[in-house]
Amino acid sequence: MATRVPILSYHAIVADDCKQLPRYWSPFHAVPLRVFREQLDLVVAEGRKTVAPQDLERTALPARSVVITFDDGHASDLIAARELHRRGLQATFFVTWSRLGCAGFLDRRQVVELDREGFEIGSHGLSHVRFAELAPHEVERELAGSKERLEGLLGKPVTALAVPYGSYNSRVVAIAIAAGYRPIMTSDFGLAAAGSYLLARLTVHSRTTLRDFRALAAGSWMGITRQHLANSLNRRMPRLWSSAGLRS
Repeated sequence: MATRVPILSYHAIVADDCKQLPRYWSPFHAVPLRVFREQLDLVVAEGRKTVAPQDLERTALPARSVVITFDDGHASDLIAARELHRRGLQATFFVTWSRLGCAGFLDRRQVVELDREGFEIGSHGLSHVRFAELAPHEVERELAGSKERLEGLLGKPVTALAVPYGSYNSRVVAIAIAAGYRPIMTSDFGLAAAGSYLLARLTVHSRTTLRDFRALAAGSWMGITRQHLANSLNRRMPRLWSSAGLRS
């Protein structure tokens, strides 16, 4: 049976006194800095070992392994990197090439800085679009184009991919593998199977309590199921309010 490892997926980290988020940032996915610090402190206190996505290819992993990832390339990745570095933790940052240099997002120099600090840089596509809705040649352009540009910027191979919106199908996976990506991160909510090229992740968001985070980081099936149900309800509530003629 394959070893199951939790891959924690973050997006943005926001200062506790933040009043307004930059454009394109999702409030639901914006984790307060105070909460993020508590979560990292818990990772350290419980003796968890952060590993890179590529490490999941290995047959033997350190006990209590966990992977930490960030999607989109928000400017707050620099804040996250600082907190991770202070605790000796590693992470992978998946950046969207077309957003580099835009307000609220990293610029190219900062991506290079993260790489030089020892963090892994992965691809989140050329633009933040749903790959499963694109024609094959458009998917190839998104994936090969992003890989080529990031490798040119960093001067090293970029092989890890995170799929925007969790939008993928067998065709997208085949094109990604042909482009040289492995592993491929999804938004499927669950534990990742070590040795697989397609890896599920566990999203950490603004409503994730420390109790829930502990369960996710520990790979608790009961805690993961509870959080998955809560996430589904959170996504449904706006639609339910709308259909009932109510406003949040």
